[in-house]
Amino acid sequence: MVTTVRGQEILATARLALQNIDSLVTAGEAFDPGTTQITYKVGCPDYLATVFPSGVAKALRHLAPGAQLLVHPLGPDYDFERALAQGELDVVIGNWPKPPESLYMAALLSDDIVCLMDENHPLARGKMTTEDYLRAPHVVPLPFSSSHRGVIDHHLATLRVTRNVRVIVPHFSMAPHMLTGSDLIFTISRHFAAHYAPMLSLAIVESPIDYPRVQFYQIWHARSQDSEAHKWLRSVLKDVANATVGIKEALP
Repeated sequence: MVTTVRGQEILATARLALQNIDSLVTAGEAFDPGTTQITYKVGCPDYLATVFPSGVAKALRHLAPGAQLLVHPLGPDYDFERALAQGELDVVIGNWPKPPESLYMAALLSDDIVCLMDENHPLARGKMTTEDYLRAPHVVPLPFSSSHRGVIDHHLATLRVTRNVRVIVPHFSMAPHMLTGSDLIFTISRHFAAHYAPMLSLAIVESPIDYPRVQFYQIWHARSQDSEAHKWLRSVLKDVANATVGIKEALP
């Protein structure tokens, strides 16, 4: 038997209704992270270095050992706004220049943009010029959202310049491995670059283009706005973000 389109629509509506009823029932209950058995579902793009989700996992193991963490990847074909509305995700982490206005949002962390390359790359020595940067071959990940242009491409578009894109990969985490022994450059946030540089013998070089600092957000739906369990999760995400890049670098 195959579910009809109408059946899928009813299922989605019923799921949301049951979640709303559950929220009403538990709204007055005190939340105790030490005893909760909740499953937290976080949509997390892989342009956040693995130190962030691993930090969240460690925090939950320490503070809420009975909780379960599900980290869901984001991609151009995944409708994260629908997933938040229907309860498939609790929180989504993103860095769009213009976050969706229909959802709740809070600043998570701020980081600057640098260039990552092989430690023996010619541009790893001395100061890289804008012409050097634009002419050099770049490795670029596919956008994780079809409706939101990435921060780097958005800024380059405002300058009316383009990079020399030579390699396109499906995941951010693949890009650093493409740099070893090659002439490719990868433009990424500093905390991401700092994670991979010592691991793969790569060099972090200041970008000659004055990119604005990338702002990371946590985004959630109105359905979880007043939930004590979700408020607690959002505070944990913020604490881990502060530890990831340093409290002085994090947004208030």
